[in-house]
Amino acid sequence: MPEVQLSICIPIYNFGAFIADTLDSIREQCQATPEAVEVLVVDGASTDNTAAVVGEFAAGWTQLRYVRLPRRGGIDADLAESVRLARGEYCWLFSGDDVMREGAVEKALQWLRQGHDVYLCKHFNCDLSMKVLGEHPVFRSDVARTTELGDPQQRLAYMSEGVTTEAVFSFMSSLIVRRDKWLSVPDPQEFMGSCWGHVARFFMLAQTHLRVCYVGEIWVERRGENDSFLDRGVVNRLRIAVDGFHGIANRFFRQVSQEAAQIRRMVRNDLSLGLWLYAKYRSCKVPDIESRRELDRLIAICYGDPGIRCWLVRTTYRLMPARVYPILGRIYHLMPSEVTRMLRWFYRRITKTPQAIGARG
Repeated sequence: MPEVQLSICIPIYNFGAFIADTLDSIREQCQATPEAVEVLVVDGASTDNTAAVVGEFAAGWTQLRYVRLPRRGGIDADLAESVRLARGEYCWLFSGDDVMREGAVEKALQWLRQGHDVYLCKHFNCDLSMKVLGEHPVFRSDVARTTELGDPQQRLAYMSEGVTTEAVFSFMSSLIVRRDKWLSVPDPQEFMGSCWGHVARFFMLAQTHLRVCYVGEIWVERRGENDSFLDRGVVNRLRIAVDGFHGIANRFFRQVSQEAAQIRRMVRNDLSLGLWLYAKYRSCKVPDIESRRELDRLIAICYGDPGIRCWLVRTTYRLMPARVYPILGRIYHLMPSEVTRMLRWFYRRITKTPQAIGARG
């Protein structure tokens, strides 16, 4: 067995403002197990102060390795490179702006003794200042479970229990993977650059054998309001989610399969009606950045399945004038919390949409 049990792999680009919080949350936990854990920061040629911030940590922390790449490769390529450079038996794929909760490393090392291929934990959603907003849903129940995704029946049961795409590996910081398993297949070139290269890799592995353990415990706090993929607009961010996961569903399963339908359902749970209406409003305000034609294409794909929820979202999107979105948003947030809870309950009841724990709207 490798000398290092766990490599915490952090691909990063221009996160100098946040990486100190991430490393602070990890350092003391790692120092309690100096021989079992390493922290590997792989910098995709940042142009901010990332190198200086990480360098200060590395000066007095022997478990921390900092590797600066000659050029920016994007999250998919830099993540894959971080796993290749790691020394541990397992790699925790971690984002450079999230925070690890106290005791998470110790708990992870205990779970790793079971020897599964992939471990999936839960997280709290936070705002930019790391104020906790609520628990992010992954499965309908938080019961710890182990699933062999290579078995079609187990895989479909697993997907049917999923609430959000986090169940199918969308959130990097919730994932720990056996390194030799990851390296047993080549990079999924079709999806490198899509932001979902790691998801495609797991589904490649699941074509034969992939044992996934959901621990049902919250180990991570996820920083919100810091989506680096929003730099090209809200419509483009929706495109990344919709085209990415629909492409993966169609690549690894038949479009009419039950597995593909479950993935599409989880994507819809990730993307609220309010987000689509906001994107429509933006497409009117800044049409040079936000393409209405592209937005129409995406909602037709995302909500193309039969059912009342898909019909309701498509109809509301089509009929609601974009200019009234800011007014409705202000009215909604001025409503008493009891009224907003009732409206959310009614929407979930008629559309059978699961509740996002801790969310207000």
